[in-house]
Amino acid sequence: MRTALLLALLGTSLSADVAVLKDGGKVSGRIVEKPQHWEITTDAGLRTYLKEEVDRIVKDPKELLGDVDKIIADAKGEYGKAIDMPEGPERNARLKETIARVDVARTATSTTRELFPEDKYAELDQKLMQIMQLKRLLRDRLHSDFAAHPGSAPVARPAPGPSAPLEESFSTLVDPSRRSDIGKRVMARESFRTQRAAHPEIYELATAAMLFLSRTDQEWNLQGASLAALQDYFAQAWLKNPTAMTPDLHQAAAQWVIDRVAALKKADARAPTDAISLFGIGHLGQAPIGAESDKSARLLGLELRNGILGTPEGHAVRDLNSWIAAGDFDLAVLAFTKEYRSTDTPIVRFVWSYALLRLVQDRKRGYERPIAALATITLPDGPAKEHVAALGRSIKGVAVCNVCQGQTKLRCTNCHGKKETKILCKKCNGKGKVPDPGYADLGARGFNVPEIPCYPCRGRGYDLLIKCEKCKDGFVDCKNCDRKPRTPPAMEEICTGDVCQQCDGRGYVFRNVLWACKSCLGLGQKLVPKADPSRVLQ
Repeated sequence: MRTALLLALLGTSLSADVAVLKDGGKVSGRIVEKPQHWEITTDAGLRTYLKEEVDRIVKDPKELLGDVDKIIADAKGEYGKAIDMPEGPERNARLKETIARVDVARTATSTTRELFPEDKYAELDQKLMQIMQLKRLLRDRLHSDFAAHPGSAPVARPAPGPSAPLEESFSTLVDPSRRSDIGKRVMARESFRTQRAAHPEIYELATAAMLFLSRTDQEWNLQGASLAALQDYFAQAWLKNPTAMTPDLHQAAAQWVIDRVAALKKADARAPTDAISLFGIGHLGQAPIGAESDKSARLLGLELRNGILGTPEGHAVRDLNSWIAAGDFDLAVLAFTKEYRSTDTPIVRFVWSYALLRLVQDRKRGYERPIAALATITLPDGPAKEHVAALGRSIKGVAVCNVCQGQTKLRCTNCHGKKETKILCKKCNGKGKVPDPGYADLGARGFNVPEIPCYPCRGRGYDLLIKCEKCKDGFVDCKNCDRKPRTPPAMEEICTGDVCQQCDGRGYVFRNVLWACKSCLGLGQKLVPKADPSRVLQ
């Protein structure tokens, strides 16, 4: 309890005020004024700055926020005007201009919150949430389609492997004996993946088939009534000529699946229904969006939000990825902590960890945060767990020290980097000059009094010059790192990325249903950790 109390006290006292330096830098911490300098206890340790280096001390976040509130109010007004405009270039231009203004408010608020992290300034989080929601409205008006996938520069996709004709692939899908042949199953799965784009009328259904064929019947735990229900579904007229299905037929097929799942669960609450439910979701993705779809979606574990079907996990992944794609890494992190903690799955946490990585890489400090976040992802033993561990090692291997920022040295707090300490002359207070006593009467009459060199210090301004006993060159070695100089790493030094073939880089495998891609853990790209390039998600 004492330790917890101490940490709580430290968390409160170490971020009391902010020193704004004359070079534009800002330092947050518990600030104590000394005769010639400021002592600032930061979360990385003690720092000192001479008074001539500091522009001002800020004690209230409002001093740094500027006209953020006005920007937000104006942006709301501009949004209202934009939605009243007809769709077209002029409206899009206004939306883009408004988004740019909101970004100014976002940057100011996010930076200020980082400098004032104490709980008593939680209203800054509320302001950030307000900014995030406003930007989300603006962005959604600007882009009617799903947000583009985040990530690095476009990469070349490998040539597709051998695949079977679509008709043959459906034959493999519906026949248990053909499905049990690993070669035929793999070829059919690849066929559905590569040919679904050429058949938009069954894209979602083909995706469901692709996902189903990625596992064996045994892995789906298909047996007894569950296997019979699935085979009964395969025997329906819909799959005789799937490319001729209409949206209404897809709706009817989805309802058939829902009714069959309900019957299975009624007979045995533990009956495995994931496989057949997958095809119901595929049909829903091709069906009309409406009240009936919403009801059907809920029976399959989906939610309809803003006209988009998806699992809670899929909605979270899509939103986090959209912030990452826009470069709003801080908003992605905020969205997870404030909106998606109730959807805290390994996939959502992985995307959040990646957002943290992009944030600290952009700010060039705080690399311990994504390392710690990755360590909290709970995964079973296997390739995914090994991949996450390798990614953590990749960050740790090139991260710069959070105390010295990779410089290996810190400015001496005894001499403030001057290599020596001056004991100022008390007579002239360090100026080296004093008013000429022979002209004292001029001062009494309001005139400037000439100055002469200070006699006690011989015009130097100090009585004694003491060589610093704690350093040699104004700096001391950092005790928090291995003392090997490092520069903040580029993303390429941590990991590279290839577009995920299963979801085509979206992070969700269906086009019209937000179903998080397990092949890339919802990120839309297969990260290649530099520490161990072999640990790539399969």
